[in-house]
Amino acid sequence: MKIYYIANARIPSEKAHAIQIAKMSEAFLRAGADLKLLVPWRKTSEKTSREFYGLKLDIPLKRLPAIDLFNFGWLGFFIGSLSFMVSYFGYLFWKKISGEEMVIYTIDMDNFSFLAVPFLKRPYFAELHDAKKKNIFWNFFFKRIKGLIVINQLIKEEIKKNFSLADEKILVFPNGIDLEFFEGFERLAARNRLNLPINKKIVLYLGKFYQWKGLEILIELASRLDENTLLYFVGGDKKELERITNQSFSRNNIICVGQRDYKEIPEWLAAADILLVLGTKKNEYSYLHTSPMKLFEYLASRRPVVASATPAIKQIVSEKEVWFYEPDNAESLFRAVGEALIKETSEKIENGFEKVKNFSWQKRAEDVLNLIRSQIL
Repeated sequence: MKIYYIANARIPSEKAHAIQIAKMSEAFLRAGADLKLLVPWRKTSEKTSREFYGLKLDIPLKRLPAIDLFNFGWLGFFIGSLSFMVSYFGYLFWKKISGEEMVIYTIDMDNFSFLAVPFLKRPYFAELHDAKKKNIFWNFFFKRIKGLIVINQLIKEEIKKNFSLADEKILVFPNGIDLEFFEGFERLAARNRLNLPINKKIVLYLGKFYQWKGLEILIELASRLDENTLLYFVGGDKKELERITNQSFSRNNIICVGQRDYKEIPEWLAAADILLVLGTKKNEYSYLHTSPMKLFEYLASRRPVVASATPAIKQIVSEKEVWFYEPDNAESLFRAVGEALIKETSEKIENGFEKVKNFSWQKRAEDVLNLIRSQIL
């Protein structure tokens, strides 16, 4: 049976959700699924997803007509998403009347482009990365859904409460990791290839700059670090960081290297002394719902990890694997970084690596396929 994976996303791109979609698509294929990824036509890299992400397989992909106004504010995004909704509905309706048997899989990239899926009257499943408030649209969507994949238990419990879904219809599985992609990198060699200082301590944050991440705490952290410790940002430039944090700074120990090629990321992680995972009480998604892929990538890289002690992150790791700091407390973060720099880290590193083995993209895809089979057979 054909699985059509609908994703209102630019593919390929450097953003975390695009990486997740590509990796899951590959894992579905490796698990034997007959899958095609449906995405809107948008300006993007000329590289294939296989080239862009270093995949082992080509992803069958169909770019559907869409008005490419996604980057022009909320109205542009609405118009682009609405046009994509019309396109995928027409494409799948034609497949349906042609007699093709299908299962539909979608992911919550926005709050409305999924609405056409129930009208196709084919089995459908959805992946959700946050809890949904009770309203007429989600009620309609969940009433006919065959199964859900959510990224933590907190999301599952809230959805069950709001929409009275049966327990067996909901699979909890955080985001995943491709362990092979992060193996074989050594710190000194990585620093040499990246032209990084050998005699400095490097504390590294990886990821796009979004307000909900609470990046301002890192500017405070930088002011407390000594002259031999550098704070690197991989994922954006200085101007972006100043805009997001609403702070101007000229500190020599803050270094923004901008967006890097995804295939270069394992070297950056290997080069660091400490890797940072943020989370803030100021944003519900950040505090309760996120399942950061970077956490899995950090653990797979076998580097010391300092993480915000949010309920979302503590569902995945414990003090056996990482150093925690109190969310939004710069002094607590500074102490955690200091401890991770001076204390023996090998036990936590190995515990983290053992834990992350349970979160491969392959296992995630196989569990999702088992859910699909259990609900449609």
